[in-house]
Amino acid sequence: VLMGQRSYGKGLVQNMLDIGYNARVKVTTAKYYIPSGRCIQAVRYRNGEPVDIPESERAQFKTRNGRTVLDGGGVKPDVLLPHDTATGVVKALLDQHIIFDFATQFALKHESIDSAEAFTFTDWDGFMLFAKSKNFDYESVSEKKLKELKSIASSENFALDTDIQALENRIKAAKKNELNNNKARIMHEIEQEIVGRYYFQRGKVRKNLKNDPEVDAAVKLLNDEARYRAILAGNS
Repeated sequence: VLMGQRSYGKGLVQNMLDIGYNARVKVTTAKYYIPSGRCIQAVRYRNGEPVDIPESERAQFKTRNGRTVLDGGGVKPDVLLPHDTATGVVKALLDQHIIFDFATQFALKHESIDSAEAFTFTDWDGFMLFAKSKNFDYESVSEKKLKELKSIASSENFALDTDIQALENRIKAAKKNELNNNKARIMHEIEQEIVGRYYFQRGKVRKNLKNDPEVDAAVKLLNDEARYRAILAGNS
């Protein structure tokens, strides 16, 4: 039983060929076919350009247990789970190394911590002060779009300065709450970074497994034999 998100859809085999003058060319020489007999390549090429294979043209195949599956679009999981994506403020904290630097400072002040699985970070206020001391700031998607609007309005001589300024003020006010609104995810990232200082990559994996929603969903399914067998039989 597959759980998660649809796979990328890579079903082609490429080989590299030397063509002289320190140059090489990548040539598609074959396709991958998985046990059900289908090729999962998600795009085909017309006049050298990639084109998505439409749903109506995807052929049906059967698995060993008789489940119907389609070719031409990667591997679709039996149980679809939402993809965990970091928000703008979390990405900014990571990109600007705020969390990384905070974990380094934490490790310098603490000789040891609990085991990777048991460690829990609790000093949220301390992290907030640290981020403030680093003059943490970022440009949200809303701010980027508003900047584009401001430029377009100016080029078209639209008198929107007052309205745009009002929007800017509202966005700034909303941004002040973004750290607290994303507290759970930020705390998770902090814990991962700190655990890595003491227990390295192995510890980070062990810590992550304790709070991984996909692992939790997999364990829940394995404990539900009726549902598990129904999925294998193609009845769900």
